[in-house]
Amino acid sequence: MKPKGKSIALLTGIALLVILGASAWIYRAHLRFWWLFESLGANAQGYPEYRHRQTGIVFVRVPGGTFMMGSPEKQEGRLKHEGPVHEVMLSPFLMAKYEVTQEQWKKLMGDRPAKFKAENLPVESLLWDDCQEFCRRARLSLPTEAQWEYACRAGSQTVFSSGNSEGDVNLVAWHHGNSGDKPHPVGSLPPNEFGLHDMHGNALEWCADVFDSDFYSNLQSDKKDPICDDSKRRD
Repeated sequence: MKPKGKSIALLTGIALLVILGASAWIYRAHLRFWWLFESLGANAQGYPEYRHRQTGIVFVRVPGGTFMMGSPEKQEGRLKHEGPVHEVMLSPFLMAKYEVTQEQWKKLMGDRPAKFKAENLPVESLLWDDCQEFCRRARLSLPTEAQWEYACRAGSQTVFSSGNSEGDVNLVAWHHGNSGDKPHPVGSLPPNEFGLHDMHGNALEWCADVFDSDFYSNLQSDKKDPICDDSKRRD
């Protein structure tokens, strides 16, 4: 009986250590979040917002959910690699409320790479590696392509979050037809249903994924929180 009792005690001790270890990890992650962000309450659309303490970037907590990612075959202007349309499930995540401004970039990086210069204009003329370095210094990360599309659609099923026509996109986006071929101050047009601005137009935006024209046909793209990285690329 004594050896059995020792085994039970040992297993109990191991279980306790696992529970304490998991609790410590969760607590540390919670502390890390609040060390990085301060709460701003809910936005007008009802979603929580947080300010990144180091850069001042405001983030919206986008709820997790399931959506149909990609463009239908008959959609005008569709590119081949934007399909097939497939179901994607995402966990909740943070998305910047506005494009990163030149002021925010300079505060962290010390320079202001942009053709059109003004503190409240989006930073532009950047390589993917530049953005990765910015995120590394700020302890942030680029959104995945799936996160970006989900955040951009904001529950809509139309070509643009505001509708299907060019007139609809004019409501939420600066583009070749209405921008004068120059960027405009971030947040100068209304947000989408998540409270995110400039998800369409104004400046091209980088995602975390590497490009693979066949990724939407890959089974990896159907998994929860998918990302196309080097380990998932096809030869």
